[in-house]
Amino acid sequence: MLGWLRGRRDSTQERWVVVDVETSGMDVDSDAVISIGAVAIVEGRVMPGDSLEIIVQQATASSRENILVHGVGAQAQLSGTDPPHAVGAFLNYVGRAPMLAFHAPFDRRFLGRVIKHYVNQPFDNPWLDLAELAPALEPRLGLKSLDEWLRHFGIPIAVRHSAASDAFATALLMARLLPEARRQGSPTFDDMQKLARQAKWIQ
Repeated sequence: MLGWLRGRRDSTQERWVVVDVETSGMDVDSDAVISIGAVAIVEGRVMPGDSLEIIVQQATASSRENILVHGVGAQAQLSGTDPPHAVGAFLNYVGRAPMLAFHAPFDRRFLGRVIKHYVNQPFDNPWLDLAELAPALEPRLGLKSLDEWLRHFGIPIAVRHSAASDAFATALLMARLLPEARRQGSPTFDDMQKLARQAKWIQ
């Protein structure tokens, strides 16, 4: 891990990547990654121009029921970016940036599996789960789902269960949480990781 990721630099001095994946199902060991959406947060600001959206080519399109969830049609799946190039583009985009997601273990495990399979390398960037951080910062609200947090902060989202749209909405949520994290003495990525882990352990 690069040294600057270990330091006590303020969150406004880093580039983070917020990610969301849409999949053919919930089984991390066997279901496929259909699409990847990602957007950067730089100096505490969401950067729509620094974003990525990839539809990963499938040998066989996912079920109709699954398509109704994420909206990536059969033809789009069959003509998407071939998996090795999709994985390579994602890794080039992310670099060594810290990663954020809502329910991060889901995205992390799916991405880690396909990266290992197609390029045979670990994906060991640091991760922060907003599903843990948000209630750690605002425990009295009693909110759990991403939709509940978005409604609370008045964050609009055009399309739910689209990887790019969900990543952007999650990034906007993170931007709204940052001032409270700093107020509570957790200005760095490492600080917020610790706060989220502590809150999870207490619960």
